[in-house]
Amino acid sequence: MKPSLARFSMALFAALEITLVLTMLAVYWVSSPARHAASAPGEGLVIAQQIEGLAHDVHQTAKLIARHPQTIACLKSGAEDLCRNQAANIYALNEGVQIFLVPEQRVNSQAGDASVLPEAYTRFVVGPDAHPTAAASMSLTVSEPVVEGTTQLGHVILTQAVPHLQDLFDTLPLPGGYLELRQYTGPGTYTVVRRRGDESLKTGSAAQEIALAGTPWKLALWKDSPRPAIALLTYFTVWLVLSVLLTAMVWLLYLRLRTWINEDLNAIVNLVTDIRRQRVRSSYHVNLAEFEKPLAMLVKLAQLTVGKQKEVESQASLDHLSQVYNRRSFDVRQGELFKTLQQGQVHSLLIIDIDNFKYVNDTYGHDAGDQLIAQFGQALKVHLRASDFVARLGGDEFCVIFPNTPLPRAVELAERLRANLPAVLELTPGVLHRLNWSGGLSEYSPKDSAENMALIRADGALLEAKRGGRNMTRIKAAA
Repeated sequence: MKPSLARFSMALFAALEITLVLTMLAVYWVSSPARHAASAPGEGLVIAQQIEGLAHDVHQTAKLIARHPQTIACLKSGAEDLCRNQAANIYALNEGVQIFLVPEQRVNSQAGDASVLPEAYTRFVVGPDAHPTAAASMSLTVSEPVVEGTTQLGHVILTQAVPHLQDLFDTLPLPGGYLELRQYTGPGTYTVVRRRGDESLKTGSAAQEIALAGTPWKLALWKDSPRPAIALLTYFTVWLVLSVLLTAMVWLLYLRLRTWINEDLNAIVNLVTDIRRQRVRSSYHVNLAEFEKPLAMLVKLAQLTVGKQKEVESQASLDHLSQVYNRRSFDVRQGELFKTLQQGQVHSLLIIDIDNFKYVNDTYGHDAGDQLIAQFGQALKVHLRASDFVARLGGDEFCVIFPNTPLPRAVELAERLRANLPAVLELTPGVLHRLNWSGGLSEYSPKDSAENMALIRADGALLEAKRGGRNMTRIKAAA
């Protein structure tokens, strides 16, 4: 199957339509509920990771203090001065903290309850006037045992203010939904410390809880039911409208290209027609730039070809010696004029025979004879009218056709020709010849049954001129 503009247009439409469908699917997927739902947990964990990181830093600080030699010496000796100095050093290095160094015996004296300060004890401190939704100051209290060898000497109780926790909670990315920061005081018992988002979502599905390691807090997250940015029906409508526009665009492009290509191909057809008629124009209009250079090259080749053809035809229609038309061209011209007689046109005919031509050949040679033929032909072309037709019929015989000229006017033209032709011709250096010629004149008649009957009458008149002494013109009109 050969390629065509229609199939190319269909392939272009199919490629553009596939691209459109894939683009619409990509946009739908980007705004799809599944994608938003998949990204939600990761976004919720950002806040959890930041809070756990803060708690980890507080625990690490407590551990470093509990392992410090002066802390161990303080709790081992119980000396107040030593403990006060260690606390002052800690405050200097850790701004915004509260430190309690509690000996082990004081822990055990709390009503025999050893769980008052357990190893992983934490609590959240809210100011007494703070409202759950207000920007209250936040702090985190941790307990870390102080051990020497296998002996537990007491605990370091560290309360670290974390005011920037509020900023983290309010500014970190939160997917569409509702988030609570809860402080648990017992199983199923909690206080909501901070809220963020649309609280009306709590009436929907169950919350997703995220425990925060090292803290008494948990995050409770309710997700908004994600919907596509654009409804499926809207996607279909947009696709349908774009497909219609795409179809119209490709169809108009196809029609325009087909018109341009047809016009450019017609220009090539016109060029071929002009070549046959041997009249190539200088340029041909084309629409598409892709056709312009090839067609310009074809025009140049055509002009060269037509020029060569005209040259060949001109040579074929001319007599090579006298450079006037030959017998074949005479027959063609005579036939054309004969057809116009029925339309009322009148034409005349003059046959010329050079006197003493055989004498020139016999006396001075054929070169001189050829020069006589050539110079006589050139003289006829110079002294005849532009509309007259002159041909060499053969040997030293020439024929002149006077188109649209009645016989009396032709007689005048023949006499004027005789008077204007040169009297003497120089055939070769030093060889002069007196130019004389005999003529027979007749006319074409609508009554003639054949186109050469005027030529026969003129030939008869030529014989009479030769018999009458040469160098004269005889006339033989149609009967």
